[in-house]
Amino acid sequence: MQPQQPEAPSEPQASPDTQSQPAPSEQSESPSQTGSWFRRLWRRGDDVEETDSNQEASGEGRTSERISLTQEELDRRVQAETDRRESKRLNEARAAERRRLRDEDPWAYAEQDRSAEQMANSNAQVSTLFQQIGAEHDKYSLDPLVMSLPEAERARILKLQGAGVGLDGRKLIVEEGLKALEKHWKAEGAKDAEDKLRRNPAFRKQVLGEFRRGMAEPEFIGSGPTSEAEHNVSNILRGGMSRHRSM
Repeated sequence: MQPQQPEAPSEPQASPDTQSQPAPSEQSESPSQTGSWFRRLWRRGDDVEETDSNQEASGEGRTSERISLTQEELDRRVQAETDRRESKRLNEARAAERRRLRDEDPWAYAEQDRSAEQMANSNAQVSTLFQQIGAEHDKYSLDPLVMSLPEAERARILKLQGAGVGLDGRKLIVEEGLKALEKHWKAEGAKDAEDKLRRNPAFRKQVLGEFRRGMAEPEFIGSGPTSEAEHNVSNILRGGMSRHRSM
């Protein structure tokens, strides 16, 4: 008998569970996980684009809120802000000084209050005096002009901004009142002239002559008795009427 050749060791057969499970590298590269990875990548890109668009929109909003100012307006605003801060600083310094006097020197604090009260009373008296003088002056200078205006013009002028306030307000009333009176007087003069011309016979005759364009005006025959010897229209008509009645 020939010696039997040793059989080659057979490869171990994988168990069904091992055959069904893919290798780790293959599992990590599965289509589902690859798709989710791409989705995450593109979603992040969308988020970046959305963020950029929001930033651009907010930048446009900030740009639209910008205010363009001329140099004069800018200087005026800067000066107003400077004055406001200076006034605030002075008020705070004055309040601090008042507190110091109240705590350290009550007598000076009371004297300061008394002086401020006297100054306020004096200013009130002066203001009242000027108001009385202004009202008395307006009574003899401005009021007659205002009362001579028509009712509609008077109401319009008194409703103007600043009318009657200070010297500028009184000047405004005088200027507007003179303009209104001039317009009113011209209208009244034109109306009176028209009425007088309508009652003027010479003017009416002149107007009629212009409309007739040179044609002679017929003589006016009065209603009194006339001589039958006169050969005119009235005698001819009377003769015809008398002959018609005798028939």
